[in-house]
Amino acid sequence: MKTNFRKFSTRRTVCGTLIWVLWASCCFAQDHSLALANGKFLKIQACGDDIFRVRIASIDEFPETLMERYGIVKKDWNYRKSLVERGRIYELTTAHYRLEINSDDGRISVKSLKGDIIISNISALSRESSTYGRLKRSIEAEERELTGKEIIGDTSQRQVKVLDTAGPPEAMQVEPSALAISLTPDERFYGGGAASRKSIQHRGSLLRMWATYQKSDMVAPFLMSSQGWGIFNNTTALNYFDVGRMENDRLYVYNTDGTLDFYVMLGQTMDQIIDLYTSITGRPYLLPKWGYGLAFGGNMMEDQFRMMDHAVRFRDEGIPLDVYWIEPQWMAKFYDYSTEKDWDLKKFPAYFFWQTGRGNRYENRQLFLSKLRQLGYHVALWLCIDHDLSLEEEDHLAVERGEKPSGETHWFPHLMKFVDQGVDGFKLDPGRTLDEHPDRKYYNGSTDKLMHNLNQVLLPKQMYRVFREHKNVRSFHHYCGGYAGTQHWGASTAGDNGGGRDALYDQLNLGLSGFLNTSADVMDGVEDVKAGLHFGFFLPWVQVNSWASMHYPWYFSSENKQAFRFYAQLRNSLMPYIYSAALQGSQTGMPMLRAMPLVFPDDRKVDNMTSQFMFGENLLLSVFTDSIYLPTGKWVNYCSGEKVPPRQSTLLATP
Repeated sequence: MKTNFRKFSTRRTVCGTLIWVLWASCCFAQDHSLALANGKFLKIQACGDDIFRVRIASIDEFPETLMERYGIVKKDWNYRKSLVERGRIYELTTAHYRLEINSDDGRISVKSLKGDIIISNISALSRESSTYGRLKRSIEAEERELTGKEIIGDTSQRQVKVLDTAGPPEAMQVEPSALAISLTPDERFYGGGAASRKSIQHRGSLLRMWATYQKSDMVAPFLMSSQGWGIFNNTTALNYFDVGRMENDRLYVYNTDGTLDFYVMLGQTMDQIIDLYTSITGRPYLLPKWGYGLAFGGNMMEDQFRMMDHAVRFRDEGIPLDVYWIEPQWMAKFYDYSTEKDWDLKKFPAYFFWQTGRGNRYENRQLFLSKLRQLGYHVALWLCIDHDLSLEEEDHLAVERGEKPSGETHWFPHLMKFVDQGVDGFKLDPGRTLDEHPDRKYYNGSTDKLMHNLNQVLLPKQMYRVFREHKNVRSFHHYCGGYAGTQHWGASTAGDNGGGRDALYDQLNLGLSGFLNTSADVMDGVEDVKAGLHFGFFLPWVQVNSWASMHYPWYFSSENKQAFRFYAQLRNSLMPYIYSAALQGSQTGMPMLRAMPLVFPDDRKVDNMTSQFMFGENLLLSVFTDSIYLPTGKWVNYCSGEKVPPRQSTLLATP
């Protein structure tokens, strides 16, 4: 409902009597639209006691976003609060907080009900201001520094040229918009997904929100402050967070699509902010219990006989293994992106060769898939996809409206024949979904400028939906790309970035951004095998990916094989603890792998600590180092049972 905020009278009928009421302030439904004195329009919505959505535009039109259209962000808040006029200031008050909006230019301040200032100023930057010009020039310079990178393993060897699609910003053919938020001297900032491999505390940094292969595969336009607030930038276009970099007392949000649409979340602690953020973008996915065990992928030269021999040997060696997946050699056509793919029957006959063309939608108990299942394994398949994902979303919406769908082929349904044959899940590869498609015109009319980041959500979403509709169970599937909302639809892996320190930064930052089920390629790129195992087996889920390598434990030295067995057995023994943490995370967004400042926010020594983390509520791990820092608390050395008295600033050698 729109208003010009003047006093007016209305007539109501109560019990048959006419009552005339004069309202001194205006009361509305969820959305409140303001025509500002500077010619802009502001729409504000209280989504709950602790969440506010704000949109600012040059015209009084606020169209549905693709994130809303495709069910990525929550829409049905069913929460109503009144907007009250007090001179030039309008107040929106909930049970906990008050937002004050200046009707001249839309400046917003956020306060507690006691009057304490939480954020003194949130305002749209004028494109004519010198600050906007400096910000734009600095970001355009950043774009010019970017270089492309090819997809490893993709036989096309195509170059990904970031500048062609994402920037410089004038390529969007609209003038970018910018938001300025005041900061206090002591605030620290966390989140952003895997947008940085330099730190977990981002004040002083520029974070680029664009899913990019091997650089920032999973990004989230979300930041939270140590002072009890967070912001979610509701756009799928290329966007930036300048976190006190250009000006120490300002956070700038820079959107290349020209929109300003953001949520402000308010809470006492950072875990509460993550809870609020995942209430907007979706609670993290809960894998089937066996998905939190060990997943192993064999070398690409493996066939059914080698796979069966290795599967038996894992059992003989006493190494718990739950998921065994097959790399791309399972397909008749290597790297088959089509919906016509089938098994290479010479390597992996899931049905007898004389049954070709019959559909084969059943599990043959005489063949290798069934034999693996009888040994207690869950089998997954590697996949690659290069498909217009908007097609299935639009058809799905058409069916919901009772309209006729396009009739075009959807990509995911063809996988269900493999599920019927005994496959339990899928590994979704980044090629070519993390590629850019500057020439693609999507079925929904959009271009890659709005679809590229969104594709990183639609891929696991559609995998989840098709599997769930077909089999009515939680599926095991994971993907290395990500954006806001990806956490709701499946598991994630840090892509082709190895299992070393880069992967550690990814895990910490993703956990601080609402991602629960994260992992990495354990041991890849790590010279010290035991150090890689120590880190990898305490990830939320564990994958050992041979691909072109030989990561079978019996090909290690005796010492390293023993370490592999030790960590696999230890993880297996912790499964009740791990699954409990997963259940908690699926309901609140609290990660299993918890960066130190999330758990110990008052200990300033851990503000940017990246050498250790909490695994669940009670286990503290140090990784890639020989020392560990113990915050205040009661600690027990897990290996020796030694009790450590409460003390702070302690360095202990690991056993």
